[in-house]
Amino acid sequence: MKKIWNVAIYARVSTERKDQQESIPAQVQSLRNWLKDKNKSDLLSVYNVVEVYEDAGFSGSNFERDSFIRMKEDIEAKRINMVITRDLSRFGRDYLGTGEYLEKYFKINGTRYISVQDNVDTLDEINEIIPIKNIFNEMYIRDCSKKSRDGLKQRMLRGSSIASKPPFGYNFDVQIKSNVKTIKLVIALDETSKVVRLIFDLYRNGWGYGKIATYLNSKNIEPPASRIQNFSRKKYGIWSSSTISYILKNPKYGGMMVQQRWRKLSYKLKKIEATKEEDWIYGEEFEGIIKKEIFEEVQKLMKTRTKNYRYKGNNIYPFSTVLKCNECDSSISYRKAYKGYKCTNSQRGGGRCTSHSIKEDYLKSTISSKLKAYVEKFVDKESLYDYAVGSTNEVDPNKTELKNIEVLLNKLDNQFQKVYQDKIDEVINERNFHMLVQGIERNQEKLLAKKAQIEDFAARASTREDLSKGYKENIDRILNFDEFDRITVESLIEKIIVTEDKKNNEKRLDIFYKFKI
Repeated sequence: MKKIWNVAIYARVSTERKDQQESIPAQVQSLRNWLKDKNKSDLLSVYNVVEVYEDAGFSGSNFERDSFIRMKEDIEAKRINMVITRDLSRFGRDYLGTGEYLEKYFKINGTRYISVQDNVDTLDEINEIIPIKNIFNEMYIRDCSKKSRDGLKQRMLRGSSIASKPPFGYNFDVQIKSNVKTIKLVIALDETSKVVRLIFDLYRNGWGYGKIATYLNSKNIEPPASRIQNFSRKKYGIWSSSTISYILKNPKYGGMMVQQRWRKLSYKLKKIEATKEEDWIYGEEFEGIIKKEIFEEVQKLMKTRTKNYRYKGNNIYPFSTVLKCNECDSSISYRKAYKGYKCTNSQRGGGRCTSHSIKEDYLKSTISSKLKAYVEKFVDKESLYDYAVGSTNEVDPNKTELKNIEVLLNKLDNQFQKVYQDKIDEVINERNFHMLVQGIERNQEKLLAKKAQIEDFAARASTREDLSKGYKENIDRILNFDEFDRITVESLIEKIIVTEDKKNNEKRLDIFYKFKI
């Protein structure tokens, strides 16, 4: 009785390049021809091809490949009992992994393996040359990996992006000089770059990652993952705290071509890890969506808030990022029921620390009194009035603002003409056309409303006396320090240390200002 071999033909190429992809049919056809000849020459066996398994774009350095995994499932389900490849390297280039399959896995699962060009057949004893070939295959991928890293490093040093797609808010600009291709980043002329600016503005105004993400989702603004082909919210998700954090921390948004912030642990593994800042590779600077100084300001804010801030709700409490407990060095966070702040450790139980409680109104009145006294002693209000009013003689802010608005309106008109031409030329579809037009119209409406407001103000405050009065009122309001928001507090105060003496029922505030007081 003839032995029935239910055969799996396995073919693999390491990239998705067209020339390599075309080699898969050649691999499969050569193996079909070999099996056809084998059916004629081996009178004791029948070779029946059950299925062909193909993996394109998968490295031989690991075995986490879609079709390979499916083939293993069929082996373990006893659908197939023989695997055939053109050569060992098509099966795998990892020395230990390939050896494990040949010497253990196939035997345990009663499966025969044949590598045609290497004359390997696991029905026979493992040939001594096989481990040597496996080692050679591993050396090959290690060498390829090193050459690839060296090439990528040179590209990074000359400021060329090595990413497969541009960051959210940017487009690629491919430049070729002296036969050298460099991929630059340019600001995208669509809603994505505006969303990035909005994220930075909201964070600077005291919003946290979660609150920003919730807001963007409520406005149905598509996240970066929406650029994935066949995107669906159910599969790829929505805006999250981690997405907001990633955007705020990415130096590219500040116009700095910083790369190698992440790297693979090994050429054998897909897992990546964050690199140390000293290992980052800096290319040349370029025009970022966010000004460099604003980006750097946000980095400082993040360090402060990450260290001191505990509260994750929607309300923004002005002193949450500057209060510190003197006893345990923990942050002191807002407690709604108390209408003030308490040591975070004291709220976790176990007697970790005492409450160090401080009412928000008391903080405001204490700091306000101190600042008012400082202003009274050191600030010459009249000189501030003269400076503010005098500056209007040099530049009329209304005229400057109106001129800027007109420039922006002209740009929007040009954008509309370009979008309309793209629709006629079928560069964009109907849906995208309407989306872009709506965005342009929204911006036009905002600018026209602002223009009308400025013109109305200019008509009402046409005299220098009116302007003078308005400036004085604003300066008085600011220097009165009756209002405190997160931005004001973080601009004026480095930190506030709260010390508590339970025995004498006393508290002490040590306020460290960002200026000498």
